[in-house]
Amino acid sequence: MTAIACPRPLPRALSLAVTFAAASLCVACGSLDGIWPGANSARNPGVAKEGQTDAEKIVRNPLTAGELDCPDVEIDEGGASARVGGPDNAAVRYQFDINTTARECDPLSDTAFSLKVGVSGHLLIGPAGKPGSYSTGLRVIVHDEVAKKDAFSKVYKIEANADNGAGAPFTFVTDPIELPMTRTELADDYTLTVGFDNGKSEPAAPKPHKPRAAKTPAAKAPAPD
Repeated sequence: MTAIACPRPLPRALSLAVTFAAASLCVACGSLDGIWPGANSARNPGVAKEGQTDAEKIVRNPLTAGELDCPDVEIDEGGASARVGGPDNAAVRYQFDINTTARECDPLSDTAFSLKVGVSGHLLIGPAGKPGSYSTGLRVIVHDEVAKKDAFSKVYKIEANADNGAGAPFTFVTDPIELPMTRTELADDYTLTVGFDNGKSEPAAPKPHKPRAAKTPAAKAPAPD
């Protein structure tokens, strides 16, 4: 699937909870902090039992969500909108638009993690449309960059009710998707893509994955004479 990252001129990463409440009209990527209380909090660390030796008291704390490099959500090229009606604006009945995207990675064990993907947007009623409830399909794809194949792909039904005739917002969050994990750098192992299905029978081939650049440590200032 050919995908595009969230456009640069648009808002920076935002919490899905805050962004949805604000009903932003621009596409942005963010995290799901605040949607599920405590979802990103540290898990209980291992506790040494009374009577153990010093060697036995050395325990390994479980991974936390903050230690995972969760992949950003990309939007499928041509999948940011779903329009129904003729090619001319006057013939448009209704149109779904993606405004914001978000994701959350939570470790389940040393070898697996849970992923949630969220999307918010707006339903617009066109000149040829009328008030009512409308729906469309949203495809969510998790591509395994190591195995070079899709680890998950599903089309979800998105609905919105525009009884007032002006339009209506919509929000959607997937159920947890369980995936294998071999390291914490998940952004190098997986690509997340969302987009309105728009009647596609098969998603387009994904574009080459570009690993995130390694952070370069700041140079030290020279010592004073």
